[in-house]
Amino acid sequence: MDKSKTWETLRRLVGTWEGTGKGEFPTISAFNFREVLEVREAQTDAFFHYHQRTWRQQDDREIGSHRETGFISLDNEGAVQFLNAQGSDRTEVLRGRASLEDDVLLLDLKSVVLALDERMISSWRKIQVDGDVLAYTMGMATRQVPDGTTHLTARLTRS
Repeated sequence: MDKSKTWETLRRLVGTWEGTGKGEFPTISAFNFREVLEVREAQTDAFFHYHQRTWRQQDDREIGSHRETGFISLDNEGAVQFLNAQGSDRTEVLRGRASLEDDVLLLDLKSVVLALDERMISSWRKIQVDGDVLAYTMGMATRQVPDGTTHLTARLTRS
């Protein structure tokens, strides 16, 4: 896919998305969460800005859990690049490709930079946008779990 077509395809991410997900990892107890993800296209620059917030579900109440903000752009070769900063201080750069299969946007991203979190070895995200439904899986490898596994799965709908 050429850069202009990739950019047009990425516009499917724009909007406010809300939904729920599940977190798990061998070193933690499983948990459920609610998420709000906002993606906006910059009017004067070639990037999208996103802001994500989650709340853990605990005993019939929600507790603020995670915040992440960042930019989505295309590098010189046309690869999709996610740059984010997280409330835990971790910073990531993930790169990958966008594709369209049966009119569904698929993003497959892998970390190329991880900073300010000594536990991390690598991370990856698989994102699928089918109309007004965005589903994703986030996985990671850590020093304690070097082979890596899924950490988060979520299903969000455009509001």
